[in-house]
Amino acid sequence: RQLSDLIDIVAEHGMRTQITIFADAQLMPGKDARIEHMAALLELIAGREGKVMMLEVANEAWQNGFPGCEGIADLREFGKYLAGRTSIPVALSAPPGGTNAVLQELNCESAADIATEHFSRDIGTVEGGWLPVRDCWRVAFAAGLPPASSNEPIGPGSSVSAENDPIKLVSAAVFAYIAGLPFYVYHSSAGVKGLEPFESMPGAGDYMHLRAILPPDLPSWARNDGLQADAPFRVYCDDRPDCYWPDHPGATRGCVRACGATKGAEFVAFPMGILDGGVELEARRAMALQVLDPLSGAVVQDATKKAGARFVLAKGPGAYIIKGRYIE
Repeated sequence: RQLSDLIDIVAEHGMRTQITIFADAQLMPGKDARIEHMAALLELIAGREGKVMMLEVANEAWQNGFPGCEGIADLREFGKYLAGRTSIPVALSAPPGGTNAVLQELNCESAADIATEHFSRDIGTVEGGWLPVRDCWRVAFAAGLPPASSNEPIGPGSSVSAENDPIKLVSAAVFAYIAGLPFYVYHSSAGVKGLEPFESMPGAGDYMHLRAILPPDLPSWARNDGLQADAPFRVYCDDRPDCYWPDHPGATRGCVRACGATKGAEFVAFPMGILDGGVELEARRAMALQVLDPLSGAVVQDATKKAGARFVLAKGPGAYIIKGRYIE
């Protein structure tokens, strides 16, 4: 009754629920009991399919009751069991290791509709917390994988390391969509243990402008790494073109990444991790563009640029969404 009420209440607020079926599956070690549990869950959510975003078999299954090769086999079997009995999208689990290879071992040629991954929470690199923002780039085009979800990224109160900087939190969502992932999870301690109010979590109110700014089909656009010839801008680090500052210690101007995506004549670019001296961009083609603050939604610049025109964006919030259209 508590679960069915929760699903209904969430839906009343315009949201859907992701159900992770086994959290500590070692408390239910018998395979027959696990299958019986899944059957009971499917019976409970029958008629509520439109209120459930996905069913995930297990959370970090390797350490929660599905160890080794046998655990992988059971996850794949359980995914097939669920997929054959419901129209709700199915995910298996986030595997250990943080590599595409382990994701592929678990998901390829399975019944999974979504690959759930827990990306890096390493904030100790030279990038100073921007690595967790961009780690999801690796999965979107990994061979054989279904669409991926940034399903338990770093966030306020997350284990291992936490992130409380609103610009990095919001940037992680923007970057995921540009990278080709249709899902991003805001991972907070309030959402894990419920000991603090959700609205008190850093960044909780800072995502609100993204829905209005970003194209709704952005994950399906053709992505670029910001340095490719089909990227809308050349990116400068100090006076060096086509490079990022983590590769140049001591740089005073530049950004961590400026990845983007295009659809026909439209483009989105996302310079992030901007240094104190700002970042210089050069338009590769004639374009009309808007530079927007991801946190406030404010238009920082509204301009037309000729091919070859160079301009500097101040550090500002540390990242900007640039939306535009080629005009030649």
